[in-house]
Amino acid sequence: GGYTSSAFRPPVSFTLPDGWLIAGNAPDYLSLQPAASDAIGIHLFRSPRAASQDAECPIAPAPNVGPTAAELVEWIEARPGLVVSDPVPVTVGGLAGLGIDVGIVAGWTASCPFADGIPTVPLFVGAGDSSFRWVVAGSERLRLAVLDVPGQGTVVVDIDAFDGALMDDLLADATPIVASMTFGLP
Repeated sequence: GGYTSSAFRPPVSFTLPDGWLIAGNAPDYLSLQPAASDAIGIHLFRSPRAASQDAECPIAPAPNVGPTAAELVEWIEARPGLVVSDPVPVTVGGLAGLGIDVGIVAGWTASCPFADGIPTVPLFVGAGDSSFRWVVAGSERLRLAVLDVPGQGTVVVDIDAFDGALMDDLLADATPIVASMTFGLP
């Protein structure tokens, strides 16, 4: 059915099919996932910052990375350890930006201390007092739409399969949900 986030800013409306639920709803993070799996889903981030690449993987931003969609995508493309598709222009819910596919490079061995040796690359942390941290790990695959909110930061829409082998089926299910999204004024 049709839903509007009760907390995420800017407000976002969307349609979820049967079997999907709202797993997280905060001003800077919204999570939509199938009820049967927390290994796949759609995650929205409000004005995420590029994550520090320090070996300890702190919840801290990387220095000197701008906040626009183009700046974040350029930074992601330059991360050692990531394979990133060429950016393409995208529009989601009235917001424009860039779309990329992201995964871990074969043979990457660096790992965050909390990842039990699984190869990882820190990606995003929350802005301000937020404490979210998002890393790319193992076989995970992401399709990111990094969108500019005119004059007010960004929104990232992440179609995410922690088990990369599930990505093709997830894209078939998640793409109509993302296409249904409409963002309100922040």
